[in-house]
Amino acid sequence: MRTIAFIGVGNMAGAIIGGLLKSGALDHAHLVLSDRFPEKCAAYVEKGAVMAATPAEAAAQADCVVLSVKPQNFSEILPELAGVEGIQSKLIITIAAGITSETVRTALRGAPVVRVLPNTPMLIGMGVSVICRAADVTPADFDFVCRIFEASGSVTVIDEAEMNRIISVTSSSPAYVFAFIDAICEGARAQGLDGDALLGSVCDMVIGSAALLKSGGITPAEQIARVTSKGGTTEQAMRVLRERDLTATVVEAMKACTARADEMSRTM
Repeated sequence: MRTIAFIGVGNMAGAIIGGLLKSGALDHAHLVLSDRFPEKCAAYVEKGAVMAATPAEAAAQADCVVLSVKPQNFSEILPELAGVEGIQSKLIITIAAGITSETVRTALRGAPVVRVLPNTPMLIGMGVSVICRAADVTPADFDFVCRIFEASGSVTVIDEAEMNRIISVTSSSPAYVFAFIDAICEGARAQGLDGDALLGSVCDMVIGSAALLKSGGITPAEQIARVTSKGGTTEQAMRVLRERDLTATVVEAMKACTARADEMSRTM
């Protein structure tokens, strides 16, 4: 079993760790943690994980290093890790939006790097993680990375040239879904219903609708047509959504997301 160090133990790192521990792919004895807030590591340390004093100390003890700090912290973390003896032989996983694998690889003296973009549903084992193909990583190492993220959901493999664009599709997009759910609850309140009490039902509706669509063979447009009877209530609702151009609004939001990812990539 490989020893894995997590530099940064926030929500996403916690989701990854939780999936690995639950699946049996990792035990606490092979887990090394580094975070500026030690209390985030306490529950793991109580069960046998190692709490390192610094990111460099954590990396020195591991075979694989997961960079799970915020993008703005990379300028501080990478120079520190570059000084770790043997860092170029350790497998590096980066999950930061907008930070290219080449940026990390160069900073860490040619270490093999796999760039991954997970999303927040990993917290309940239903995440979608997008993983970049990596020419300088062995097939065994790449398979290992895929298995890490499969422990908390599904995995999609793409070329890194597509990474900034996919952020708007799988990583930032849970926020769009939350916003739509919130809007439906607000619509309930506007009609005198208890929107807060209906939140669970609305979530179930979204989950069921997505599961129905995912069951295969029918496009979103075809499913809309199935739900929409001529002259009925859904037709009127869809008329308003089309008049307000819901699709164009979402597309513009996604383009703004990608533009910000491109900007972040250029500044690192």
